[in-house]
Amino acid sequence: MQLLHLANFVLYNLLQSRITFIVIFHCWQRNETLQFAQQIYNSPQLIYHQFVHLNDWNWEHLEQRYLDHQQPTLAIYVDLQCVRSEALLKEASHSQLYNQHYHWVLHDSLSGFGFYKFFAPFNLSVDANVDYVKQQLLDNGDTNYAVYDVYSNGNHIGGKLNMTGNYEVNCNVTKCTLKCYLSTLHLRSKYGHREQLRDVVLRVATVVTQRPITWSPECLIRYLSQDNNTHIDAIARFGFHINLVLKDILQCGMNYTFTDRWSYSDINGGSVGAVVDQTADIASAPCLATEGRLKRMSAIIETGYFRSVCIFRTPHNAGIRGDVFLQPFSAIVWYLFGALLLLIALLLYLVFYVEYKRMPRRRHLNYMPSLLTTILISLGAACSQSSALIPRSTGGRLAYFALFLISFIMYNYYTSVVVSSLLNSPVKSDIKTMQQLAESSLEVGLEPLSFTKSYLNYSLRPEIHLFSKLKIETQTNNPELWITAEKGVLRVRDRPGYVYVLEASSGYAYVEHYYTQQEICDLNEILFRPELLIYTHLHRNSSYKELIRLKLLRVLESGVYRKHRNIWARMKLHCYAQNFVITVGMEYVAPLFFMLICGYVLVLLLLLLELAWERYVQRAR
Repeated sequence: MQLLHLANFVLYNLLQSRITFIVIFHCWQRNETLQFAQQIYNSPQLIYHQFVHLNDWNWEHLEQRYLDHQQPTLAIYVDLQCVRSEALLKEASHSQLYNQHYHWVLHDSLSGFGFYKFFAPFNLSVDANVDYVKQQLLDNGDTNYAVYDVYSNGNHIGGKLNMTGNYEVNCNVTKCTLKCYLSTLHLRSKYGHREQLRDVVLRVATVVTQRPITWSPECLIRYLSQDNNTHIDAIARFGFHINLVLKDILQCGMNYTFTDRWSYSDINGGSVGAVVDQTADIASAPCLATEGRLKRMSAIIETGYFRSVCIFRTPHNAGIRGDVFLQPFSAIVWYLFGALLLLIALLLYLVFYVEYKRMPRRRHLNYMPSLLTTILISLGAACSQSSALIPRSTGGRLAYFALFLISFIMYNYYTSVVVSSLLNSPVKSDIKTMQQLAESSLEVGLEPLSFTKSYLNYSLRPEIHLFSKLKIETQTNNPELWITAEKGVLRVRDRPGYVYVLEASSGYAYVEHYYTQQEICDLNEILFRPELLIYTHLHRNSSYKELIRLKLLRVLESGVYRKHRNIWARMKLHCYAQNFVITVGMEYVAPLFFMLICGYVLVLLLLLLELAWERYVQRAR
């Protein structure tokens, strides 16, 4: 009879937990197991179940043999009255199976089991889903089941076993009825009940790249806690400050271990390696979510940005451009405009010819202008220049009016486009990609960051391989290849054409401090690596994943994250071109001077030829 009561309780418990899969470890007789199975089969809810007799249990590969599943949560019932149940529970603790993927129902029908003392040293986690059930027979034949929620904040880091009364139910052969709630646990979510970690000390892997990790822990913590010089170790210190907020929310202790890099390779060494091999519970500094890392770690929440760029000013001797004076019109427009000017020149020549031959002498010029003269008049009109030669006839003057009208329209459009092009912004380099930069003759320097060195070695992008081969390997003996961000930014300012690779969140602070607005607008930027988000990572099997995710979401929603990001991260340089006058340099004006010089040289040559011809004619006479 009691097995029927127990079956109804198990069904009630599964309904409350919304689980339909259960493995039952027992030591019952065959007929008792049959009664239990029939009661589950006759329930209105479909329950998938499997019976495992503890006497037949094999110690090896517990999870793979009996508990392997693809459901969100698998329920496991264990009868604590069975002799081998203790060994089962110890093996589950050794295999770290008290987690969110398993819902344990530990049924105690004995008064002297001593559950707390027995379970206290077990490897329970904060996300454990364990119900300890105490059974009591009632006078009316029903059975009372008192259910306790059992978890620990982490036995391996000082957590104590916590047992909180949840509810009591009375069960008979047909159903179970809720008797009472033993606490307010039903009013809160699972992590609402477990939101504090007061009794544990989380192990935190902490990154420090700009200070010697041989410093004492107190000095390093003091350095990371400061909020001045935010451009130094920006990402690491930003993550550390967010970690301090998390510490206050969880009300836990934190034990810091220090490393000078995120990792040596994708998942080995550094703070990432400490989380992967579970010697640390969390890393203070966020990192990139790469494919290799996501196989061993879980990205909990976005906590920053990562932007690595190459900056340089356009070399003055490499920016001479003459095409700006041709850009307002396409080639076909220039050809049509030239043809139109030539056509009007021919028309004017015809007008002057007719006037000279047909009109009275007092109404036309005393001489006949040449075709070259009319072409010069047409070209002068296109350049907004007038002419002393004007047709006397009405038709000729209308042709002259049409010439000046079309020249006026073309000239105004042309000058407006040219002026806006020249004064809109400083000249920019044609180098836009990493491949173009690698193939250029520009000198390169890099900020000495561990993740930059790792990226050069492990990136699969062909343009990065080419850049490393042509710009890095050729300067292995150059002591000026790896220089500090401050020195590199100043060198970019003072040496146009020098390229410096830096991390934006730290390097932009130097740019804003040392550069004028005009120099900022003059900068060229090339993404050294794709712009990516960085995430707080925990081990893939960490029991703190959901709890920390919820707490960090609260930090994000409350605006605390945005406040710290605005202090520590600079992701963009602002160019306010309207605040200063942009001077048109020789890179634009040089072609004009060159054309002027060529014109005067040509005129001089023609003058000399004319003088020589005139002198030759005079001698011939």
